[in-house]
Amino acid sequence: MKDKEYIKRIITYCEKIQKYMEGMTSVEIFEKNELHIDAIMLNLEQIGETAKKLSDTEKGKYSSIDWSKVIGLKNIISHQYEGVDISIIYVIATTHIKQLSHSLYLKSI
Repeated sequence: MKDKEYIKRIITYCEKIQKYMEGMTSVEIFEKNELHIDAIMLNLEQIGETAKKLSDTEKGKYSSIDWSKVIGLKNIISHQYEGVDISIIYVIATTHIKQLSHSLYLKSI
């Protein structure tokens, strides 16, 4: 039962990121918006932290997701926050989060 809750949480974090990215039409705009950067980074950390809690069986149901990268990003943000390349975070938030959310949502319904 916990795995289903973790998946729901990850989807919620993805939705928050997508909401926060509204209006962030370029990396230049994003880089100037500290509040959005902090909000995105916090939710990316939460995604990684929640992903760590998923069972191997549950992770195996989502073969298109590289869970090690999801968790690895959390570790990078947690330990190197000031050194994180914001342009990479922008790409993750505008592209990869939609893919992650879509992959999780399709299998959870």
